[in-house]
Amino acid sequence: MYPARHFQQHDSKQLQLLVSSYPLATILMPNPQSQLNDVCLVPLLFDSTREIFIGHVAKYNPLSSIDGQSVNLLFSGDDCYLSPSYAHNKTLPSWLYSSVYVTAEVQLITNEDEKAQIMQRLTDHFEQHFSEHATDIWQLNEVPVQHRQAMYQQLSFIKFIPSQWRGNFKLSQNKPNEIRAAIKQSLMLAGKLSIAELIN
Repeated sequence: MYPARHFQQHDSKQLQLLVSSYPLATILMPNPQSQLNDVCLVPLLFDSTREIFIGHVAKYNPLSSIDGQSVNLLFSGDDCYLSPSYAHNKTLPSWLYSSVYVTAEVQLITNEDEKAQIMQRLTDHFEQHFSEHATDIWQLNEVPVQHRQAMYQQLSFIKFIPSQWRGNFKLSQNKPNEIRAAIKQSLMLAGKLSIAELIN
């Protein structure tokens, strides 16, 4: 079984927190000319009220031609090298990481009002975090309406409807509690807070 049972994460709040904190999705999609997947990176926003992901890509992106098909979304959280010194030399060298793997159906959006709503929602969300310490936040309406509409014609707006969530949180869960506590303390002292907070 992979990942091993002790590394599997099933807590929906933890999974949603990771995709919200690390929204850049690696998208694996079918390629009709190859047994391999096409891959692209797309920032996605998870709408927890409707339980969907929203985003947009350039018209020439392969995602634009697979309406109704399933893709896999991979969200990767923070990661770091685990030195044996972090656990008083009671472990071998390893790597800590967290990731969420979502299977979802692609639904292309054709309604112009919905496209505008998605662009507004994405902009508001990411500008809010980008401008967290700034005095002014860039507004979408700073772009003239005609220019915005012309830009939208070059984009595909997409909803991703999840059908399965899987979490792989490799955080030394297979180690005794005292070793995990030592690892957590060492991570905090090293300033690796985002990973340390996941260890309980």
